[in-house]
Amino acid sequence: MEPVNTEQKLDVLADASKFDLACACRFADEPGRTRGTDGRWIYPAVLPSGRKVMLLKTLQSNACVNDCVYCPFNRRRDLARCSLGPDQMARTFMDLLRANRVSGLFLSSGVPDTPDQTMDRMLGTVEILRKRFSFRGYIHLKIIPGASAASIEQAVRMATRVSVNIEAPTAERLARLSTRKRFYEDIVSAMQTIADLRTRLNRQCHQTTQFVVGAAGESDREIVTATARLYERFRMERVYFSAYQDPMLRPAAQPALFSDMPMPRTQAKAQDSFVREHRLYQVDFLLRKYGFSRQDILFDETGNLSLDEDPKTRWAKLHPDFYPVQVNTADRSQLLRVPGIGPTGAKRIIEARQNGRIHGPEDLRSLCVRSRIAGPYVRFG
Repeated sequence: MEPVNTEQKLDVLADASKFDLACACRFADEPGRTRGTDGRWIYPAVLPSGRKVMLLKTLQSNACVNDCVYCPFNRRRDLARCSLGPDQMARTFMDLLRANRVSGLFLSSGVPDTPDQTMDRMLGTVEILRKRFSFRGYIHLKIIPGASAASIEQAVRMATRVSVNIEAPTAERLARLSTRKRFYEDIVSAMQTIADLRTRLNRQCHQTTQFVVGAAGESDREIVTATARLYERFRMERVYFSAYQDPMLRPAAQPALFSDMPMPRTQAKAQDSFVREHRLYQVDFLLRKYGFSRQDILFDETGNLSLDEDPKTRWAKLHPDFYPVQVNTADRSQLLRVPGIGPTGAKRIIEARQNGRIHGPEDLRSLCVRSRIAGPYVRFG
């Protein structure tokens, strides 16, 4: 049956956003998505200041003229379609905000008609929130591929964060996923427009993007190379990775990350895709926070990351000449090459050295450093 009221429509549209798994991976400082008290998915966002906000993540519409093979809502799927108008969406969000259920909005949409018509409805929602309700909080707004420069500029002026999903690392790979999206004309050009607007308007509106992992037959090397270029060229705040899920599989058939339970061959293949997603997030952290370059990331003969070993440990094992690192004299960049030592651990070690020597693993444990992992790679003399 078609949903008939605003609450029912929001249930459908918010539930539809669960297929986008960005932010699903959990890290110590970036908790993953959780279900709110009303059963809807609530997603975290971490601001540059370090403050976390919890987002209502929803679609404006699940109707779409596109044929993206990874999307459960592409035009070939036979399912109930619904939309919320700008006024409905804005009022519903404000009700949730006043009830203290969410503190920000992540708004995306299917494409029922043209990119700009779709953007007009999403921008209408944001404009109502900003002007009528004076909401000054966090809004992440998706940019529809193919949107005009005028629509993009309006989004950059009003949103806290914007993103246009790149989906695949090259034009050839994207062509396997969609016959309607153009890699350079619709996606890369939008990223460039956003980067230019951020500079010209001097706005602290950050840009992110996302890959679908495993849908187009791409290698990890292709994704990592594209990721590094995105950071260099467009000053991306974050790159996200979403493991491809077969839209035809029931949710119960989707595997859990790192499950020890035996599973059918189809699920095992999907499991590998989730592990790939996890490894790519680890590489992303190495590129953004650990001082690694893309040349430091190691791949197998097929161009993929190891599913059995994290990329930092892999680098360490293949560079024995770099170790052991002297804990009491090493600089930050050297400490960050040690498995088990992250940016926070390196900072604590450097601060602790100002008050005396670090004598052994017990001292590292007191600094919340994973000394069991770091032990083979460090010395204290």
